[in-house]
Amino acid sequence: MGSPARATGNGPGPRALQFTRLNWVLLGGGVVLIVTGYAALGRSSPLLSTVLAPLLLVGAYAVLIPLGLIR
Repeated sequence: MGSPARATGNGPGPRALQFTRLNWVLLGGGVVLIVTGYAALGRSSPLLSTVLAPLLLVGAYAVLIPLGLIR
């Protein structure tokens, strides 16, 4: 019955996040879409507040921000 294998610490450690220009562009675009989406949500126009605003917010939160973090 040997002891379980233990990590020696000599292998590669956790990788630090290295953001490139593309990451910052995607994250910045996400922030712009979020601000625009919430501004459209506050308008009284039914087209802006019920159609455009949710599309902008979903696009930012579900597409651009995750892409900016993992790309």
